[in-house]
Amino acid sequence: MRGTVGPLGLAWFVAAVSAGGCSLFDHVGGGDLSFALPINREFKIASADSRWWPSPAQGVPDVLCSGPAALVSDCCQPPEPMNPVDCQAYPLSCDPEDGYCALTFDYDDAVEIDLGSDVPVLKDHPNRVLAQATLAGIETTVTMGAGTLPLRTASLYVAPQGTTSAQATGATFLADVSLGSAGPQQVDVAAQAEIGLSPFLTDFNTPFVLILSTRVVVKSGASPQGVETIRVGGIVDARY
Repeated sequence: MRGTVGPLGLAWFVAAVSAGGCSLFDHVGGGDLSFALPINREFKIASADSRWWPSPAQGVPDVLCSGPAALVSDCCQPPEPMNPVDCQAYPLSCDPEDGYCALTFDYDDAVEIDLGSDVPVLKDHPNRVLAQATLAGIETTVTMGAGTLPLRTASLYVAPQGTTSAQATGATFLADVSLGSAGPQQVDVAAQAEIGLSPFLTDFNTPFVLILSTRVVVKSGASPQGVETIRVGGIVDARY
């Protein structure tokens, strides 16, 4: 089993090689190191944000739209006496989970990760490139603020700096994130996702972004109000 270097052991090792007149990264194949993703990176989902789609003035139609008892197949044209809905302004669709009309959209939030500036052991060696690096695991912490938001699913992506949408060119899926309960949860990164993530980790002088893409499903009733935050952390295992 390959060992990992803890924070104190890594600090001692860096000091030792510096005293010996060589750099930690002088030779590829020199050894292993582990470091944490920069802390204080969190995603925020807020109903007051411009990325949140408002509900129609008359609310989302409480109409069955699927199955033999369906009243309509097009939620934009609910039965009388309800008024038609402009679905260019309000993206209504039939929710496959229960067959009722819903306002459904994706809410994407991106945070920038700059390993070269925010990870001390990498900041000290800006002219080096890691030979390889993998994300050993991800820990997410969900904090539920005031109100309740109808968040159904969430997925984490990695993308080049400046990307704001999970659907943009260059965005790579990393893992699904559970929103079921508050508190820390461990998330496994798919093996295929590691291939897409590795270049962002090894070229640590180039910032990149993590994107949380959340599926929002609003049903009939009052428009939801609230804020939720999801903090993301993780440990990177690297070889230099």
